[in-house]
Amino acid sequence: MASRAWLVRLGETGQRESAALEKGQAILGWSKLGDLSACQDRTDIAKMLQEAYQGEGKATLSNWTGQLWRFLREIQEGDFVVCPLKTKQAVAIGRVTGPYTYRGEAEPGFRQVRPVQWLRADVPKSAVEQDLRNSMSSLLTVCALSRFGAARRIGRLVEDGVDPGPTSDEMTMLEGFATPHELLSGVVSSGSGEPIRLTIREFLKRWGVTRRTAASVARIEADLAAMGVTTRPSFTEGWFDHVIELLPVGEEPDGTSPVPSQALRADVEDAPDLPAITLRVGQLESANKGVVCVRAEDGISIAHTKMLSGKYSQLAVIDENGILLGAVSWESIGKATMRKTAVQTVSDVIDRAAASVDHHQDLLSQVTEIYHKGFVFVCDSDRRVIGIITAADLTQQFGQLARPFVLVEEAERRLRRRADEVFTLDELRASALKPSKITSANDLTFGAYKHLLKSPAHWDRMEWPLDHALFLELLEVIRGVRNELMHFAPDPLDAETLDKVEGFIEMLRIVDPRP
Repeated sequence: MASRAWLVRLGETGQRESAALEKGQAILGWSKLGDLSACQDRTDIAKMLQEAYQGEGKATLSNWTGQLWRFLREIQEGDFVVCPLKTKQAVAIGRVTGPYTYRGEAEPGFRQVRPVQWLRADVPKSAVEQDLRNSMSSLLTVCALSRFGAARRIGRLVEDGVDPGPTSDEMTMLEGFATPHELLSGVVSSGSGEPIRLTIREFLKRWGVTRRTAASVARIEADLAAMGVTTRPSFTEGWFDHVIELLPVGEEPDGTSPVPSQALRADVEDAPDLPAITLRVGQLESANKGVVCVRAEDGISIAHTKMLSGKYSQLAVIDENGILLGAVSWESIGKATMRKTAVQTVSDVIDRAAASVDHHQDLLSQVTEIYHKGFVFVCDSDRRVIGIITAADLTQQFGQLARPFVLVEEAERRLRRRADEVFTLDELRASALKPSKITSANDLTFGAYKHLLKSPAHWDRMEWPLDHALFLELLEVIRGVRNELMHFAPDPLDAETLDKVEGFIEMLRIVDPRP
């Protein structure tokens, strides 16, 4: 089994570096913890941390649990340990030679130990390529160095002090404005105590994605966890233009960081604990745009004027703190008038049974209520009104989500029909990964179509007056959209991608106008 590589930091100021290098050890802090040897799983470590560090937030404790578990169980004998040194511009590299040990006789903060044979303690930081240095900038005390061929390259640094860099197969996206590493490194290096704030839309762009699919969420969560960073609130929830904060959670205790872990609110979650992506109330734009409100003591003429001038069917009624009291609507006004009640203020016509829903709620569970009552107000955790969802908003939202399915299905139908007309069954089977399962063009995937039409001779048989290369590029876009749709994402397609899908369909309709 090939060796893995691990980053182990020797103290925020390098306070454990001398002892570690002199004694042949990798040493962790966590001075309030006892012996971890008996811990059989993460739960055991979590319990010890909760007892030793009472008052810490769940994000911090979860993050620390993961780091200590790696140090205790996941790091194996023979693995590389990489320690960027604070006391000099160099990197120390060693190999783990034994299991975890608790040194009870050592001073606090020097007791959690793994034995290490130091192979190099003088590799200049300048000898390490920037992408690998980025990985070493994690806030975490213990984390895996797995990207960009790290273990292979660290072996070369031990041998001759040269980082050969990543191979083409090991490369990932490193270019562009505010790449993930640049963004997360900004969180790590910020000394102001002020979190980085940006919208979910802008946050996703750093990873080159426009939708929160299962695959993109998993990749982003892995990067957050590797750098010891989390978002507040979770980037997996909420409307695209909601602002989130990026916060560090990976630092070990007893440090001198200007952003202490205790400053994290209880609602902050560590990246591995972020909730599963689903379609929530707060992801609708209308749920976040605010509402026109009146007070119970306002004259009824104020409600009339606001409703008529804004073409509103209902208004939220709030108290002096912005807390929802109910609604005033043309229906509630009509009912009050029919009762021949003297109607002077909003309080005379208020519907206190007006529905409200928390912005974190599952949207699908609210559909019946919204269609039945026509609307629901959306409230934050303090019951302050932040938006409204009407039946029309639901129709628009589900239309946005359903339209790509309909368009992609039409594209497949038109490709199938023409392929069945011009290709034999053997030719269709030759384009598929599992030929025996192909009985007609209906069984082909978009990838198979691309393989089938890649041949200029096959393309000519389609008899479509379109550029071959550009058609294949568009087909790849449609294939990507189709794959995303099959793995549900709650976000609609971005306008640019939707335009490409619609343009592709229109092109097929023109070259083959049959319905």
